[in-house]
Amino acid sequence: MHSSAEAVRADAGRDFWRGVLAAGGSTSMPRWTRNPIPGIAVHDAALPSELVAASRRLAEELEVPLSAVLLAAHAKVLAALSGERDIVTGYVAGTCLLPCPLTTDAESWRELLLDTHRVEAQLLSHADFPLHKLGRELDMTRPAFETVFDPTGVDVELGEDIVLRLGIAQRGEVLVLRLRYRSDVLDADCAARIASYHLTALELITADLDAEHRQQSLLSAEELDFQREGLFGPRRQLPAMRAHQLFEQR
Repeated sequence: MHSSAEAVRADAGRDFWRGVLAAGGSTSMPRWTRNPIPGIAVHDAALPSELVAASRRLAEELEVPLSAVLLAAHAKVLAALSGERDIVTGYVAGTCLLPCPLTTDAESWRELLLDTHRVEAQLLSHADFPLHKLGRELDMTRPAFETVFDPTGVDVELGEDIVLRLGIAQRGEVLVLRLRYRSDVLDADCAARIASYHLTALELITADLDAEHRQQSLLSAEELDFQREGLFGPRRQLPAMRAHQLFEQR
């Protein structure tokens, strides 16, 4: 009876991971640094205690782990950075690094969070499956992601293909987002902005769970102002001529 149950579990794991790997898809990080310097850098962002308390209350209300709330925020950020609604990130489960396919296609934060929780629960239920063997069988040995979400917060080296690792660490009474990133892809300002996007996503989730998340921006007021005004260059007086007249004049 015991071996039969193990066989059923193994078959279920194989079916699940085969579906994940066969679905394919890859999520890449934007190359934002103007001065690429090979190396690894770290950016820490402490979560405000009120935001942590609100996130914990929300997790209890929906009967999901706090990691699901944080992972939903991570999914929203990756979707914004990549311009894709369906994204793939790495997920640390114990000693395993698993591909985690997520979607932000839901309308409300509530739906997005519950979709994320469902995927996270499925990953963890099949985390002990020998995924690397199945990957070799399917000739899929390279990861389909450049980011890793680590709810354990353990500091480890970035993998060969990993650009950004987001760890959730408890430092005494403080919950900290730790970003380890490749400095030839991102610079310190970009890492700080990405951390800020995560905090904003959490603030939006906890503020109104039933709001339409696609109608909300992760950008700060300063960044929005820069994109709307700063990138247009200096204001100039329009000439009192039509476009073809200007063309003829030149």
